[in-house]
Amino acid sequence: MSRAASPMGLDITAMRTEAEQLLFSTAEVPAYDGLCELTLRMRGHIMQLTPAVEDGMAAHPHNDDVWANALGSVARAGFRLLEEPPNGSLTQAIAYAQRLARAVVALADALAALKAAR
Repeated sequence: MSRAASPMGLDITAMRTEAEQLLFSTAEVPAYDGLCELTLRMRGHIMQLTPAVEDGMAAHPHNDDVWANALGSVARAGFRLLEEPPNGSLTQAIAYAQRLARAVVALADALAALKAAR
């Protein structure tokens, strides 16, 4: 999906790629400062994707599996944003960032499914 084809000018492909790299990376774990920056970017992606998914849901029938999946993705993403970032170990910080990344991927998938179902 290109930036021009994305709602509100979002680069959903880049967001998904960044989240998947955090989830499936076998590379070295970033330093704590780098992880904090990545976590903030994941939170920002969620904040940008959530309204786009909600807009797609508004134009979709409410008795549909695609709509229900999108609703679940938005709800889970909202819970992730309410979750307090850990102040403890690097392992906890990585797990938190990965939970955010899963929410980004779920929102991107929901948005793609909503667009495909139109």
